[in-house]
Amino acid sequence: MTLTVFLIGLSGSGKSTAGQLLAESLGWAFIDTDAEVEREAGRSVADIFAGEGEAGFRARERRALVDAVGAAGRSGGGALVVTVGGGAVLDPVNQEILRGPFSLTVWLRGTPLRLAHRLGDSSGRPLLASSDDGRGGGGTLVALERLESQRGDVYSRLAEAVIDVDELSPHDVVSELHEVIAAASGGLIRVPVSAGDLGYTVLVGRGAASHLPELLPAGARRAAVVTQESVPFEVELPIAETRFVIEDGEAAKTLATVESLCRAFAAAGLTRSDVVVSVGGGVVSDVAGFAASVYHRGVSVVHVPTTLLAQVDAAIGGKTGVNLPEGKNLVGSFWQPAGVCCDTAALDSLPEGELRSGRGEMVKYAFIGVPDLAALSIEQQVARCVALKARVVAVDERESSGRRMVLNYGHTLAHALETAQFSVGGELRHGEAVAIGLVYASRLACRLGRIGAARVDEHVELVSGAGLPVAIPQALASDHGQLVKLMRRDKKSSGGLTFVLDGPDGVEPVHDVAEEAVLETLAEMEVE
Repeated sequence: MTLTVFLIGLSGSGKSTAGQLLAESLGWAFIDTDAEVEREAGRSVADIFAGEGEAGFRARERRALVDAVGAAGRSGGGALVVTVGGGAVLDPVNQEILRGPFSLTVWLRGTPLRLAHRLGDSSGRPLLASSDDGRGGGGTLVALERLESQRGDVYSRLAEAVIDVDELSPHDVVSELHEVIAAASGGLIRVPVSAGDLGYTVLVGRGAASHLPELLPAGARRAAVVTQESVPFEVELPIAETRFVIEDGEAAKTLATVESLCRAFAAAGLTRSDVVVSVGGGVVSDVAGFAASVYHRGVSVVHVPTTLLAQVDAAIGGKTGVNLPEGKNLVGSFWQPAGVCCDTAALDSLPEGELRSGRGEMVKYAFIGVPDLAALSIEQQVARCVALKARVVAVDERESSGRRMVLNYGHTLAHALETAQFSVGGELRHGEAVAIGLVYASRLACRLGRIGAARVDEHVELVSGAGLPVAIPQALASDHGQLVKLMRRDKKSSGGLTFVLDGPDGVEPVHDVAEEAVLETLAEMEVE
């Protein structure tokens, strides 16, 4: 079923901005009825009101909406986002259109006071003209309160979904709209990712793998499917495929594995116009993505992450890499995928340890902008984490501004612990190491005076509440000097010790942290 999505709501609710962003993210057409009225009339809404009155404007508005629906019908029944003028809902003809069999009407609801603050000067909006009431919103506030009393019940009757926009950015609204559309379309959530001049879609939902063919690049004739024997998940592709199996576990993240894959690709005749498809956890997406980035100087890659950790983090954002004995992910590239398919059915067979590792990354997201994850379904949890990472990647694809570093919250100590355990045969999973790193980072931030003890307690409670460790394993706790040495090799470092730390302005990178504070905080950490 293809939908026409109608956005309704009062002025200031962000319908036009969210509608245009939503249409761009879906690759759908976009129509703003007010803009269409102005285009057809050759003058502004205010001028139309002045010359023809509200009745004249409403007649033009109705024609614009009818034409929009006609355009949707001619294109096959949908693939259209329409933002509807605030008062259009009062017209019976328009109401029938919004209730149509292939329509989805969403009310972007805001409180009059917040909308008045957003709008400021109401010039150019004839229905917002009113006398100042002295309450800080001026005439705009009075008018919005009046319009809400006139239209609120109609909005409520027409809307199949409501999004409260007061505390949401336009991108947050679009993320919620994607979830609403997914619910109306059988559960598939589409999250757009913008990176440089490129853009791609992340599909999230149970059964999402059946939509994998949509993500394959046009012209690809064959696929190299990279996976591991321990991965039980299978994919079906509409093109010829060859399966390449790499070693299980972190041991596969080596330059030798990348060389082996590239030689195998060449032997199989993979061309620059073909595609690599990774099916597995973070190790598989890291290795396959890196191999794709260097083979023929770059071939397309599509990721099918099968672990929670990979779905919320590793497969998103285009960072690829392998390990050296000296540290994790020290050799790699930025190589954005052509698409990502997060089929939550793949999580059904995961052992508890793998799920716990994924929760470590999800807890990180709770501190950098995705609160209240526990109240959401697993599909919504994955989609919200992906959407946040997508927004960060969009503004700092290659970590040039430092903004993307926030995604490494908890990772400085985590990577040091993971590297240190190579020599002692430890079994600490990545997400578990991140969980310990989050607690450590909060304690270090507190020592530096960036946050208080209550915020540290919040970190400990959230991490432990997710069933994750808050203490350093005994086997890795004996040599603090070695851990500091490994942390100096962290990719974020510019010579001194660099950490991503919480603070009064939120989580951000902090450079040249004194080694004394780092060691003192390590000594303060509990040991299992």
